[in-house]
Amino acid sequence: MSVELFLCGLLLVAFASLFLRGIRVLPPRTFALVLAFAAVSALGLALRDSRTQRAASLQSKIRAALPSTDREEFASSDTCRACHPSQYDTWHRSFHRTMTQIATADSVKGKFVGTTLSTLESDYHLFQTGDQFTVEIFDQSGAGAANNRFGSLPTGQKTFALRGNVAMLTGSHRQQVYWVSTRLGNMQMAMPFAYLLDDQRWVPNNAIFLRDPGMGPMEPVWNQTCIECHATGGEPRPVGGSDSFATRVGELGIACESCHGPGREHVRANQNPARRYQLHLGNQPDPTIVNPARLPSKLVSQACGQCHSVKWIPNSRDWKENGFHYRPGDDLEKHTPLVRVALRDSQPWMKQLLQQDPNYLRDRFWPDGMVRVSGREFSGLVESPCYQKGDLTCLSCHSMHHAGPDAQVTQSKESNESCLQCHQPLRDKLTQHTHHPANSAGSICYNCHMPYTTYGLLKAIRSHQIDSPNLTKTRNTGRPNACNLCHLDRSLGWTADYLATWYQQPLPKLEEEEQNLSSAVTMLLRGDGGQRALIAWSMGWQPARNTSGEEWLAPYLGQLLEDPYPAIRYIAARSLRRLRDFKDLNYDFIGSPDHWAEAHRQALALWQQAKPLLPAPARDQLLLGPNRSLNQEKFNRLLRLRDDHPMDLHE
Repeated sequence: MSVELFLCGLLLVAFASLFLRGIRVLPPRTFALVLAFAAVSALGLALRDSRTQRAASLQSKIRAALPSTDREEFASSDTCRACHPSQYDTWHRSFHRTMTQIATADSVKGKFVGTTLSTLESDYHLFQTGDQFTVEIFDQSGAGAANNRFGSLPTGQKTFALRGNVAMLTGSHRQQVYWVSTRLGNMQMAMPFAYLLDDQRWVPNNAIFLRDPGMGPMEPVWNQTCIECHATGGEPRPVGGSDSFATRVGELGIACESCHGPGREHVRANQNPARRYQLHLGNQPDPTIVNPARLPSKLVSQACGQCHSVKWIPNSRDWKENGFHYRPGDDLEKHTPLVRVALRDSQPWMKQLLQQDPNYLRDRFWPDGMVRVSGREFSGLVESPCYQKGDLTCLSCHSMHHAGPDAQVTQSKESNESCLQCHQPLRDKLTQHTHHPANSAGSICYNCHMPYTTYGLLKAIRSHQIDSPNLTKTRNTGRPNACNLCHLDRSLGWTADYLATWYQQPLPKLEEEEQNLSSAVTMLLRGDGGQRALIAWSMGWQPARNTSGEEWLAPYLGQLLEDPYPAIRYIAARSLRRLRDFKDLNYDFIGSPDHWAEAHRQALALWQQAKPLLPAPARDQLLLGPNRSLNQEKFNRLLRLRDDHPMDLHE
């Protein structure tokens, strides 16, 4: 209600009351009460409507600060829904859709009401009013930590506040990162805290990545980083030489047109019902849209690979202005060639890439070129014989529309069927090939040929480069092999003997430690951050615990409670809590060093109280003595050899 309407209403009530008073229907006191009640009611309605208008106006401003969706060639997923409701529904429940979302009361899972979060420099006060989420930043240093990028300017005091509105968020499966609108066009800056959905708690952004804590906080800009893969048809569009952006997208999130190509022409052409029925009755594809399932096998997976790969952007200036030119059905290599370590000599631009970032390959690949970070599965697939020599595609196992949202593996392919559809001779000779019981973890193709050697999202993930256990590769790369990821209590020497007997692999020359000491123990104590994270996760993986026993795991996981990397501490604590006696472990992975040390001490003491269960030969490979004692001398010697080079795995 506007002020004018409020005054008009008040005048009408007043005139009505005067009329009634004039004809003496109302006594004087009743007349005054009616007039007062009318005035208060009208004022209340005006104030309520004014607040509603202000909230709507603010929400409109927040939406206006989002990346624009005015790209003409894109039609939007909501338009697709009219003719493809089933496909829309299956996509809509997927985590692809929610890679980037507008912040609403439904999409935001983090607790904003009454929450204050702190860094060394600033306090962050979070507020929520309906669909409006606000962060107020108090800079305790007086240095302007937010750099005036958010709405308000400093007051000139040593402690000042900046206010910003949370406009978007990324993630909905494991964690959510929140993006705050700035005064620099539609630039979206990340809050320095993320919300872990399983734990229902806020943690620093740095704590959710395997990133050396000495590297300092990250300050990601959505328009420069996430837009590559967390939006459809993204164009960053920085404004001139400033920090401002006029970003455009076809749609936020990974939408229909990410996989099928821009749909505006498809919608226009199919306004004609005769054309639609002709296409339905025929067997020819519609040339105005792309169905990845109809593409040649090598092009099918490239539709996924446009995001799920490590790729080189030949012309960064053009990309910033116009986004990626690749469209499903194109040859991805002609637009953004894959970074392939095995082909580095034939990729002349690799030298420029490494000049810009000497650690680029190390932060993404194992030394032999196998991908070691999540979200880059196509880069693993292209190095696999099944892809290079056969017709294996992403759709051989995965489906957007015929699988559940978690991993999107079709139900029929969750067993060995994915492999047996091509490797038919093994169907009747499975145990002869695996040398494991048919229903055991050792006879599941994935566990041996796609082991958990990839890291991301605070866990280990299956490699998508199909390979076989090989100790020469393990020794040359430091990458754990499938056998020792399941048989955590066994040495490389033990594995070498079986690979030689079963598959005639040559016996490698091993050091005494490799011959006699558990490979997992060695890697956990002296490995780099990525290796330690994978072993910590494997110690919580049920098939490995069933195979290796779990009564010996606590002292090793306990050691990782004091690891320098927050992500490793988190993974170790989660695996430790899966052990029977440690479900109620009092531990906070972002607590203090004193807290971590005390939790480590308590975990060790609790483990030592249990009865000894391990036979002597197994104890020797695990640095364990009688009565659950540790061979502390060897334990400490390996720990002193820990690979502490800074890591920043770019998942």
